[in-house]
Order: sequence, then structure tokens, then C-alpha cells
Amino acid sequence: MLTIRPYRNEDPPRLLSLWKKSQQQQTRTRLIPLSMSTLQMQILGLPFFDRRSILLAFDNQEPVGYIHTTLAPTPDGFNLNRRSAHICFLCVDPSYHDLWGAARALLDNAEYHLAQQGVEEIYGGSPRPSAPFYIGFYGGSEPIAFFDSDQYLIQVFLESGYHIFKNTARFYLNLPNYIPPITSAMVQWHSRLDVEFNEMPKPKTWWEACAYANFEWIEAIAFLSNTHRPVARIRVRVANPDTDESQILYGGTWDAGLMDVRVHPDFLRQGVAAYTLSEMLRYLVGKNQIKQIEAHIDEDSVSMYSLLRLLLWKQIDTGKIFRKEI
Repeated sequence: MLTIRPYRNEDPPRLLSLWKKSQQQQTRTRLIPLSMSTLQMQILGLPFFDRRSILLAFDNQEPVGYIHTTLAPTPDGFNLNRRSAHICFLCVDPSYHDLWGAARALLDNAEYHLAQQGVEEIYGGSPRPSAPFYIGFYGGSEPIAFFDSDQYLIQVFLESGYHIFKNTARFYLNLPNYIPPITSAMVQWHSRLDVEFNEMPKPKTWWEACAYANFEWIEAIAFLSNTHRPVARIRVRVANPDTDESQILYGGTWDAGLMDVRVHPDFLRQGVAAYTLSEMLRYLVGKNQIKQIEAHIDEDSVSMYSLLRLLLWKQIDTGKIFRKEI
């Protein structure tokens, strides 16, 4: 008999076991295992973690799945939005005989829990810039979507009344020995731009400071050489996952994520983003310990698709962010 209950202090080993089992599906691509220290530091220890936001499913006392929800941040990023919530993770042991039934029971119970708090809208996934938990471990560079490779989860969301809010694409790039391609536009900007790197950029909001505090950040800002006017900014998050275990379980790891690409409106579609990102990638290659970088983008972002393809990134998965009003 399937039963659902909220998280207890005794549950971290159960969460880690379920995480490990869910990530060993053959359809999964390059996901990172969690350790107890990472779980405590980057999930359970965050200021906005609420133990009631994690629900576990049991069948005859055996844990078979869990779901993790959270309130979204307010638009200014300085508080919690009591009317909006995210489902940031949902998994069921792939060996369980009723994947769909367990996932649906977890989702139904999570919706009831959120409705009792006054939540009016729920996102299956986390639209930018609201990714709260599992950053760098699930969902590419940000845990913002559920992968199409998890077909039973996609089915559960759609049959539970959610509609597709956004389609996403997941890209990666191997950095050892990587040499960015050179275009005529890059050659021109090389003589006109100076790129400065900052490895400790300050967080802009309370939410960002809480969610991203456990990562190293690298920021590249491109300035016009003659006026020192800033024209572009690239931000990358660097994590240090459990590399040895990752090599054994997943055949490789990634430890950086492309989080933000911004170009001044006066310089759009002129090759500035490509030049600045190529300089960032050269900088990361020079750090040696960073072996791979990922990016998670909206599928309808033609400019980002073109940018990543130009610089030889490879697409490895697609995903969906869902939304439902309750």
C-alpha cells in the first residue's frame, strides 16, 4: 500500500538512495550524484528550506519516491512569493512496479500541501531566475525543467492538468583542448574590446545570495577599449561535485554552468556575445580543473541556439517547464 508523509530528520539517507536510483536510468544524460555533505549544505541548509516541502512515498515501509517543492521568490528577489511555487524535483525508483501511480500520488499530495498555504500557481520546474535547489546536480546548469527523457514524469504533469509553459534545451561543451572557432566578427572585436574577469561577483538579491552561495562565480565583462563602456557580460557558475563517484556512475562529470549572457541593446547581433563567450571559454580552459560546461536555454531563443552552435556546443537533451493554476 502506497503512503505519503512529510520529510523527517531521519530521511537524508533515503533521499540520497532515491536520488541515486533515479539517476541510474539509461535514458539519463550526465547527471551528478549527491553526497550527504552536499545535501546538507546546498539543500537542507538553505534559509528557505521547509521540511514540509519534501514528501516521501513508501510502499510497505520501503521508500519508493519523493517530491520537493518550494515557494518562488518575489520578482525583486528579496522575499518569498506566497502565491507561487515550484516543483523542483520529483523522482520514483525506476524499479518500482507503478512509476506513474507513485509520481501522481506525490504530485497530488504536493499540490494539496501548497494549496493549504494559499499558493495559486505551481510551476513544474523553475523559470529563471528562480532555480532554488539542486543547482549543478539536476537539470543541467540550472534545475529549471523536467527532461523529455523522463517520459513518465511528462505524462504525469500533462494528465494532472498542467500545460507546457516553456520548452528547454540542454547543451554541453568539453573544455580540455577546446579552441573556440574564429570568425571575422571576432577578429574585429578583438581589437575593440577589453575583457575583464571577476571571480567573486556580488549577488544582486537575497534569493541569489542564498541559492548560489555555495558556488564559485566567474564573470566576464567586455568594455569598449576607447571609452571603457561596458557592452556585454557573461556569468558562469563553477561547482565541485563528487568527481570520483561521478566517473564511476556516469562516465564523466561537468562542473560549470553558463548562467547569464547579456549584451547592451546597441550591440546586439554584431558578434559581441560570441567574442565575449569565447574569451570566457578560453579563460575556463586555462583553469585546467574545469572539464565541462553546460547551458540550459529556452528552445525559442534563436540567438542563444545560434551562439552555442557557433561555438561548437552539443545538445544532449530537451525538457519542459509546466504551469498550473490551483
